[in-house]
Amino acid sequence: MPNRDYAARSKKSGKSVNKLLILIIVLLLLGMSALALMLLSSKEPVKTEISQPVAIQPQKSELPTPPAEIYSYIRDLETREVPVDKNARIAQLTREQEQQLQRLQEEEKRKQALAELKENIQIEQMQPNINAVEQNAQDKKVVALTAEEFEAKTQAEQKAAEEKSKQAELRKQQDAKRAADLQAQKAKEVAQVKESNATKVVAKPANEAPKVIGKFGLQCGAFKNKAQAENMQARLAMAGYNARINSNGEWNRVVVGPIGDRAAASQAQANARSVAECLIVGM
Repeated sequence: MPNRDYAARSKKSGKSVNKLLILIIVLLLLGMSALALMLLSSKEPVKTEISQPVAIQPQKSELPTPPAEIYSYIRDLETREVPVDKNARIAQLTREQEQQLQRLQEEEKRKQALAELKENIQIEQMQPNINAVEQNAQDKKVVALTAEEFEAKTQAEQKAAEEKSKQAELRKQQDAKRAADLQAQKAKEVAQVKESNATKVVAKPANEAPKVIGKFGLQCGAFKNKAQAENMQARLAMAGYNARINSNGEWNRVVVGPIGDRAAASQAQANARSVAECLIVGM
């Protein structure tokens, strides 16, 4: 038994010696590597840095940068709930203040109404005086007129009345002349119509060729205003008729033709009724 114990102790001592040797070897390796690094770093040339003069720039007045949390601050303000005090006492005070304001406003309105009433009374009191002054001035002007001026004024009024009466008589004469001309024109047109109706178409033998006599046409109106005559001419031209204006004195007659014989003229008259009432006239 004692021999076994000695053998176990010898094994344990051998293991501890091996661990110690390994630790020493590791420490030696670390020390050698540290020395090698120190030697290498000592051999590198020392770089001398040349300091360049730094230009001193003038300081610019710059505004401080806005705080970075401004948006969060605004967001907090937007979402912030305002506390509302629902105390009846405070509401009662505001009602009393409103009543006081209403009273003050009513007092101001009363003052303004009184001021306007006073101004109106003063104006009404001054108006008779102003009217009296104006009347006196007009009376003075009337009195200032001399006898010669009054006579000249009356003569001017008489001349104006005479001129008006002359113009009225001249207008009456012109109207009578126009009526007489119109009656004469109508009588002439009636005579032409009667003359055209009195003409008879003579029957010719069958072996004889008919002869076209272009002595009949249409008269589609007589106007004193040339613009009306031109309007009628344009309407007939749009309907396909070769119309023209014959001016004689004050009258402007719109005629179409010569068309041909009386039969052709009557047919053209019937076709032209959609535009105007025309008369058959000799040409």
